[in-house]
Amino acid sequence: MKEEIVRYLRDQGADLVGVAPVEAWAEKGRVPEAYRPGSLWAPARSVIVIGLQMPLPLVETTPSVQHMELYRTCNRRLDDLAFDLTRWLNRRNAAAFFLSRDGYASLDILLERPAAAFAHNFAAEYAGLGTVGVNHAILTPEFGPRVRFVSVFTEVPLPPDPPLPENLCIRCGACATCCPVAALTIPKERLRSEEPVVVADYDKRLCTERHKLLVKKRCYPCGICVKVCPVGDDRRLYGRENVLPHYLREADALARDPDDPSYRAWTHVRRHGSWPLDDEPPQPTAGGERRREEKP
Repeated sequence: MKEEIVRYLRDQGADLVGVAPVEAWAEKGRVPEAYRPGSLWAPARSVIVIGLQMPLPLVETTPSVQHMELYRTCNRRLDDLAFDLTRWLNRRNAAAFFLSRDGYASLDILLERPAAAFAHNFAAEYAGLGTVGVNHAILTPEFGPRVRFVSVFTEVPLPPDPPLPENLCIRCGACATCCPVAALTIPKERLRSEEPVVVADYDKRLCTERHKLLVKKRCYPCGICVKVCPVGDDRRLYGRENVLPHYLREADALARDPDDPSYRAWTHVRRHGSWPLDDEPPQPTAGGERRREEKP
């Protein structure tokens, strides 16, 4: 059945497919019991994880309406794939259900309760699709962190996929250096640690507040830490293997010259379809039109 599942999902457009045994959550011990598959649905024996890539050239335009639409399209397609696979399994007398790719209704709720009912990043790791990076995202061989996941639980005990043998993160620190709100900080001794998994200290509130600003400007999510990560075969596909210095210079270069020719294409995309980050969006009037507040 696993071969049929993988073939079905590939035919439906999935980029990555992996299977994790529900026992992995207890064996690793990194996720509280209430957030484990067996606690969420007792019959679960396997977790099928589906991944879709976020094409690098669009991610590089962030923050932009184009990146926002990519994010929304990817999320919608993931939920469609998970819903269709659930029904496909049920029609074969295999009980299954899925949890959506995000799992929170608003950023204010996320600020108040900074967790979803189920974390797909752990599922992706336990399904052998990637490893955890300094930026807390799952890095995959194919796309680095430029990929999103959804999970389907089933009662069928499917053969699991082995975890990746080595961590993919190279600990370059670009994600922390380029974060526009300094939500990621990495003590130097941690970067030098011989531990296989090293993550930055992560200020979820700073990150979420940045996301709220971008929602207001209609160019969410941020995704800078995803954009600048040098890991992933997609970089070779797009000829973007050695561009880290370009990313590191971007903020300072655009602060000096918003029309810096080195970033012309990204700037062009950002200037269309969303409100500028340094400007207030128009305020609604009584008649329903939108107007701009006069600045002093």
